[in-house]
Amino acid sequence: MAIGFGIIGCGMISEFHARAIADVRGARLAACFDMVPAAADRLAGATGCRAYHDLDAMLADPDVDVVTIGTPSGAHLDPAVAAARAGKHVIVEKPLEITLKRCDKIIAECERAGVVLSAVFPSRFHGSCIEMKKAVDQGRFGTLTVGDAFVKWYRTQAYYDSGAWRGTWELDGGGALMNQAIHTVDLLTWLM
Repeated sequence: MAIGFGIIGCGMISEFHARAIADVRGARLAACFDMVPAAADRLAGATGCRAYHDLDAMLADPDVDVVTIGTPSGAHLDPAVAAARAGKHVIVEKPLEITLKRCDKIIAECERAGVVLSAVFPSRFHGSCIEMKKAVDQGRFGTLTVGDAFVKWYRTQAYYDSGAWRGTWELDGGGALMNQAIHTVDLLTWLM
């Protein structure tokens, strides 16, 4: 039997989550939820999963074993805690949340519920990053003592305008560091 996934937050990132789930043998997208019912209906129509307009109802669905959370960054806490309390494993789009206190709450609830918690950091799966990790683990660079990085990404104003939450302290954590450079911070942590 396939592991059933539910997607919470049916904006742009949900399409990537749906494709990733479809690419995993033994996984299937069972359900989706969004606070905007039309968004859930749109994703359900495109993927064939069941749309929910009530989060608790989706979390009560026995066909949902794991949820992926793709809400704005500062809105990860509540659905992650609700999913953990419902006994669902939790995968959260990066960053886990926008403050350490909120991250700690998610971690504690998942530990208390005995469910797996994971964050989405796809850069670790790029071929060049995998090769770098192998080289570091094999000691090819000796003992690493310092690591730094530069992030030269650029986002146009149109990018920030495309989602009212982007670039805000309340839901984005402030912008480029939390939303884009977090990938590079993760790579530094992983490699070092």
